[in-house]
Amino acid sequence: MKRFLLGLGALALSACASMEAASGGSGYSEEMVSANRYRISYTGPEDAKAALIADRTLAHAAKVTLDKGNEWFEVASRINGEHAQTLVIVMGKGETLAGGPQLYDAKQTLNRLKDKIS
Repeated sequence: MKRFLLGLGALALSACASMEAASGGSGYSEEMVSANRYRISYTGPEDAKAALIADRTLAHAAKVTLDKGNEWFEVASRINGEHAQTLVIVMGKGETLAGGPQLYDAKQTLNRLKDKIS
């Protein structure tokens, strides 16, 4: 029952962030696309620079990756909008088959960006 209530709370928070972003405010959202594949979005305030929006989206992708028990994520696609960015990421742990420029170690990424996104 506790798990159900925690899951319900997390879903409500996610919905609030999505509604806030959709209504013109800033916020994060995440949506599971398939197993280990998520759509991560961030909408920033109107005065936010593109680099800050990109950093915050990437940091949130790293946080979601760690929260789901994974170690790394790869950006499968990236959509930049006005004051917003959406990433589709594939998460995993252990060894990776890839190693390209879109592959990130979640802990290192979060540590590297924590001062930039505050």
